[in-house]
This record gives sequence, C-alpha cells and structure tokens, in this order.
Amino acid sequence: MTTTAWGLTVGSVVFAGVVVLVAGFVQSAAGFGFALLAVPLLSLTVPPQTAVVVVFLHGTGSSILIAAHRRADVDRVEAARLSVGAVVAMPLGALILVTASTGALRLTLGIVTCSAAVYMLLPSTRRRQDLIVRPWTTYAVGAVSGVLNTSLATNGPPLVVYLRARGLAVGAFRATISVVFIISSVAGLAILIATGAVHAVAVHYYVLTLVPALVGWAVGSAAASRLRHHQFVRMVDFLLLVSGMLAITKAIIG
Repeated sequence: MTTTAWGLTVGSVVFAGVVVLVAGFVQSAAGFGFALLAVPLLSLTVPPQTAVVVVFLHGTGSSILIAAHRRADVDRVEAARLSVGAVVAMPLGALILVTASTGALRLTLGIVTCSAAVYMLLPSTRRRQDLIVRPWTTYAVGAVSGVLNTSLATNGPPLVVYLRARGLAVGAFRATISVVFIISSVAGLAILIATGAVHAVAVHYYVLTLVPALVGWAVGSAAASRLRHHQFVRMVDFLLLVSGMLAITKAIIG
C-alpha cells in the first residue's frame, strides 16, 4: 500500500482531504458543522483520538475567519457565558478522550451526532422558539459543549440547539457560535497538549489536509450568499445523520 513520507497511507490522506474540504465548505456557508461532519467521517479510517486533534487544528482557523467577517453581529453576553462554561468543563472531556476506548468513543460520537441531526430535522413548529433562560442555564449549556469539545471535538450540538432556541438572527447565530468555537478551540487545544493527546500523526494529517480545508472554506464563503439558508441547513442535517450512522456502524462492526 502506497504511503506518504510520514508513513501515512495515501488513501487515508486523500479521504481525509475530501472530508475536510466538504466540512470546511459547510462550516463557512452555515456557520457550524465542521466537527460534526469531519470527526465521524475521519474516525472511519483513523482512531477518534486522531480525528479529534485534526479537527481541533482545522476548526480554530475556520472559526476565526467566520467571526472576523461577522464580528459586529456577535451577541457578546451569550458568547461570554457559553465560553466560560465550556472552558471550565474541558478538562473532564480531555480525561475522557485519553482514557476511553476507541469503540466507545466512536459509538458515543455517532449517538451525539445522530441525536443532533434528528432534533434539527424535526419540524420547527415542535420547538419552543425564543427561549427565555437564566444565566446558569447558559453556563450549563457551555459546560456540556466543553466536555464534548475535548472528548469528541463536537461541541456544536448543544450550542446549535441552544442558540436556535434563543431565536438569534442568522448573522448573530453564525457570529456568536464562531466566537465560542474560537475560544473553545484555543483553550481545548492547550488542554489536549497538556494531557498528551496531541501527537505527530494527527499533526501530519492536519498539514496534509490544510489546502483542501482552505479551498472548502473559500468555496463555502462564496456560495453562502447564493444559497437559501433553510435549504442548506436541511442538507447539513441530513449529512450529519448519515455521518452519525456511519460512526455507529463502525463502532459496532469494528
């Protein structure tokens, strides 16, 4: 089997490149979805621990680009409370990442992803809109996202559900969630490095897939203004459901 100079199989690198290209497109156009798409799919060919670190490295840059474009739309109160809750809870997620088995992580990842997708696919009339919450609720949502962030790199589900329920406009939604992603990525990466979760193989995958990720982000940014947001988000939700089911299948059959 053909390998790269770093000993990685060409097939796995090509697959990873396609995954991050598509995930970068989705993240740029919709404001979320990079980790939810990339981690389950990457974990089909590499251990979840590797996929998490690769997505962490890619996700930080993508979120910075989105937030920079929409910084005026950020809901600073929501972003601050969610970020504080996330950072405080991240060490627990890192502990789970370095101690849990690969199969358990894949199964949990698939369940989390499918649950988020099913919720998003429900008719909007079944959801309570413009949710009114107390500050501690926001911190709690942030904490859940923090645990998911450093354990599975998929902190999006609780944040997406919460911010949608809060009734934020599309621009404010994308900008606010991107700020939380930036803070979570930077803090989470530092924690993962401290716990020894970051290793050379993950860094090599990141370097080899950097160009496809940037291409995906650029194409998604250009397409964002041409796509109807509702239709695009529905497409993302279906992709999430498929990727979650693939992760569950991989965990079951090994």
